[in-house]
Amino acid sequence: MVRTSWFLVALLFLSQGVSYSQDSAYARRLIRDLSSPAMFGRGMQNRGDSIAADYVRSELIANGVKPLGKDYFQYFRFPNTRTTPPIVKAGYRSQNVCGYIPGESDSMIVFTAHYEHLGMHGDTIFFGAHDNASGTAAVLDIARMIAESGKKDGKSGASAPEKLPPYTYVFLFFGGEESGLIGSGFFADMPLIKLNKVRLLVNIDLFCGGDEGLMVVNAKAPETKPYVDLLTKINDEHHYAAKIGRRDNAANSDHYFFTQECPAIFIYTLGGPFGGYHSPTDTCDGCGLGNYMNFMTLLKTFLKQL
Repeated sequence: MVRTSWFLVALLFLSQGVSYSQDSAYARRLIRDLSSPAMFGRGMQNRGDSIAADYVRSELIANGVKPLGKDYFQYFRFPNTRTTPPIVKAGYRSQNVCGYIPGESDSMIVFTAHYEHLGMHGDTIFFGAHDNASGTAAVLDIARMIAESGKKDGKSGASAPEKLPPYTYVFLFFGGEESGLIGSGFFADMPLIKLNKVRLLVNIDLFCGGDEGLMVVNAKAPETKPYVDLLTKINDEHHYAAKIGRRDNAANSDHYFFTQECPAIFIYTLGGPFGGYHSPTDTCDGCGLGNYMNFMTLLKTFLKQL
């Protein structure tokens, strides 16, 4: 987030009887890997952003997600120069990581998160577990669950217990968010999908913790308010989150440029626990995923009622 637990909408497609693992172990592993010293803070130094992008692509491939762009990548160059984190040189080449799961319809549900972070300042690594390894893990787990729900049973050959809703699902992981929404702005200008076919875009950023609930940005626009009303109605009935807050639109994460093209919201958690914000203390050990199952059940119910 310029200035998310986690994964919001994924479980939505699975019935209560599905045997697929419904816990946070996969997300925890992804957060730990993405915020490890080997990623160099996922910034320009030692091409940490490219190391992270390769990692995200490998997870998409492992989960059976098809590529958008050239081998999952959409390349762009930074227009600006920064000398404080996130340090970047004008002309530096980075990439968005893009994939999709085709559906019976060309109408799309899109999930987004930024995978890069502040990088390094001298020998100090900004690990970026909460911001935004957590959101990246959430979207990857959503992709994994959607792909799993469409597979046939290995023994009987029968279809999975719950068919996917007839959408095409798109997963976009942006670079350059911390430097001013560079990657998402580039994608909005040079889209690899037809944005007028997007029914809803959900951006996930800052998604650890959540003891105080969830916040939805761009919640009051005419094209998004019905979605947020439904989400709130479900939560009022079942109390999955402590509360669901609403904010006007703001250029504070990667949903922003898309709000001019399609219904797009940004969801982040309220309250801890998480390790820090834009600080070297933002490590995996500080990430609280205790609200994960409640948030997933909320979003599962939400998408089933769309």
